[in-house]
Amino acid sequence: MADQDQGRDNRSHWQDQSRRWTATAPKGKAPDDTFNQMIIAAAGIQPGEDVLDIASGTGNPAVSIALSMEGKGSVTCTDLTPAMLEAVQTRAENLSLSIMRCVSADMLALPFADASFDCVTCRFGLMFPGDRVAAAREALRVLRPGGRVAYVVWGPYAENPPFVVPRRAVANFLGSDEGPEPPRHVLGASGALADILRNAGFDPVEEKELRYRNRVEDAVDYVTRGLKRSFAKQVDSLSEDRFTALRDAVLAAWAPYFEDGILQVPNFARLGLGFRAK
Repeated sequence: MADQDQGRDNRSHWQDQSRRWTATAPKGKAPDDTFNQMIIAAAGIQPGEDVLDIASGTGNPAVSIALSMEGKGSVTCTDLTPAMLEAVQTRAENLSLSIMRCVSADMLALPFADASFDCVTCRFGLMFPGDRVAAAREALRVLRPGGRVAYVVWGPYAENPPFVVPRRAVANFLGSDEGPEPPRHVLGASGALADILRNAGFDPVEEKELRYRNRVEDAVDYVTRGLKRSFAKQVDSLSEDRFTALRDAVLAAWAPYFEDGILQVPNFARLGLGFRAK
């Protein structure tokens, strides 16, 4: 019963999130493709393979994977919320990616036969199910012998300015409590992701750090989209003037990260790579 309650909570949360995520989603290629390309390289994804992307959201890394496959093979996207997948489908159509398909699915109960895919990917999704080992075990089940999974999770909260800087600035501006660390960072400690993959039955397993700086050409747009996506409950009721003042306060908080007039945003994640025995 607890797992069922957790599933309902997750579904309700992401249904609520889908409106703001789809409103700010790209219409084609990802404006920042760095993590996607890291996943493709680490997993060794090749044209002609059958790839499953779990918790696809609005299409990362699935769209980038499909673009790399030269029209050969398949990319199946899954997510709890159909609205998210509608955004993926729009991106696929705009980019003429006919090898992509979308299936609404829970990562704890994938609607696919055993040994259906060569590779499974999941960018920033494994942090959220109640039983993460069970979720990874489902990925193992649908992999063909010799197949591999690539999970990416966020590193520690304190080492990720994309979350710390705006969250602190919004709290200061509104005079509110910053609150506890968000659950997205629950797997930020070194070794936590690798342990999940081993316990799920993957062998061998590798975990590595992913660090890069996102070069943001339009900082105003970056901050505006971030506020509307991640702080909708706080900003929806603000007047236009008040929202502009908040946006400027967040921009000011980013001041130490500007170099030659360009915002350089450090990102820190971990990638776990696991293989199914042949």
